[in-house]
Amino acid sequence: MRPAPPIAKTNRLPRLLVTLSVLAGVAVFGVILTFSAWRWSLAGDIDAKTAAIKAAGLPVDWQDLKNWPISIPDNENAAFIYTNAIAHLNGDSIENITDIDDPAQLRRPISAKMRAEFDWVVKTNSLALTIISQVTNAGKSRYPITFDGPNLLVPHLAGLRKLAEVLEYDAILKAADSNGPAASDDVLSILKLSQSLDEEPVLISQLASVGILGISCDTVQGVLSHTPLPEGQLSKLESQFSAAEATNRILTGLIGDRALNNGLLRLALDDPQKFIDIGNSHSSGDGDDDGIKLPRNPGVGWKILGLFERDRDFYLNAMATNILLIAQGPPASLAMTDEDDRLSDEAANNLDVFSAMLLQELGRVASSDARDRARLRDAIAAIAIERWRSAHHGALPDSLSNLAPAFLPAVPVDPFDGNPLHYKKLTNGYCIYSIGPNLRDDGGKEMPPLKVRETTPGWTNYDIVFTVQR
Repeated sequence: MRPAPPIAKTNRLPRLLVTLSVLAGVAVFGVILTFSAWRWSLAGDIDAKTAAIKAAGLPVDWQDLKNWPISIPDNENAAFIYTNAIAHLNGDSIENITDIDDPAQLRRPISAKMRAEFDWVVKTNSLALTIISQVTNAGKSRYPITFDGPNLLVPHLAGLRKLAEVLEYDAILKAADSNGPAASDDVLSILKLSQSLDEEPVLISQLASVGILGISCDTVQGVLSHTPLPEGQLSKLESQFSAAEATNRILTGLIGDRALNNGLLRLALDDPQKFIDIGNSHSSGDGDDDGIKLPRNPGVGWKILGLFERDRDFYLNAMATNILLIAQGPPASLAMTDEDDRLSDEAANNLDVFSAMLLQELGRVASSDARDRARLRDAIAAIAIERWRSAHHGALPDSLSNLAPAFLPAVPVDPFDGNPLHYKKLTNGYCIYSIGPNLRDDGGKEMPPLKVRETTPGWTNYDIVFTVQR
């Protein structure tokens, strides 16, 4: 019997290679399919977010910002009166003023040196003051801004602050000469300067408005320390300070900045080179060339990978959170500080580099808003006390609760802790204060002057104080 023929060995290697090739192809196809689905979902998510913003009547890009929140015809635009006044400022006389970094200086009897300096500033800027006296409706103002990138040219902001400083010096001079009504009119003019920025849809303008409101608070402290004001003037001041406090200017700024940066990030996807050129061609408007200075086109790879879109999606999510928080007002809005620190770190860890850069500084905005509101609420309470004094033959109330409801609807709330503002009588006058950002009652201790802050550890223990020394 013959043995069975040997079974031929089959070559399994080609079959294995075919199998591996098929599996690799399936894996690659799966990755491509998954990546494509993610890119499609990401684009749809961004479209849905921008559609929701538009449906709410809010701006989503640079084009929208030109007419949001309002568009004002040139012949009704008070901004042109203010820019004309700025053009007639004598900047040198303002710059030569001896530094005033302590509001207490404005409450004391003015020295001969201070009087001479203030008088010189007022005289050399009398034309600018005459021009702004023409403004009857500062709320109808839109300053010219080119919305084509992150580094806006806003030279009018520095000019508005200088106008506020001139009005401050003029008010103190008039109050020191017992001309209370004229001094009060200067304070009202400073409030109008701030109001002229109410419709500017960029955060930098709203923060400038906060700075001008700070000058108005310092000025009215000085005026009330030098002279009493008649009931009619006090009523006007109360109305205008209350209107300023009720304006959520930071909300306007954040909504505008979201549209500004959304347009920027969309351009980074659509035309990266134009995005870089715009960023590198602007400065902040203060004379320094500090544009974003991106070095080169990142190339088509960034578009294919969807990194700009992911960055943009993260930014829109983060800004929705910020806008929701700031809309609540303090103290609830103070949560924005920690939230933005977290969001900025998350963006950096996820390599959402533009979101990390844009969100990094926003945490301080909520605290700035709370400080601004604290100062305004202090001023509102002080004006009510002055009205009480006028009605009670110069006597001071024992408590802020004595002022409601005749002179205040209710005792103003401290924006940092939600409790009533603090009040105490002094040997010569009184003070009203908020506990401030350290959330501690320091007994009405004022923020020290800049020179002291530069050399004194622990200077952050202070309250936000409004003092009248009369």
